[in-house]
Amino acid sequence: VLKVDAAVLDLAKEGERQLVSVRFHGQIREEPEAPVADFDEIWHLVKPLDGSREWAIAGIAQAS
Repeated sequence: VLKVDAAVLDLAKEGERQLVSVRFHGQIREEPEAPVADFDEIWHLVKPLDGSREWAIAGIAQAS
């Protein structure tokens, strides 16, 4: 990862869990000699309200 920016898009409570959607975008290089590629993803994370577990990835979607 050469550059990454993040922004919280949404934060909500649903039943007994918290949900957050975070947009990550920036630039990445997969291999040392590979060209630089842009990425733009939205990560959806969940965590129980009781604090019994840490945040877990519920899904990742391409934003563009």
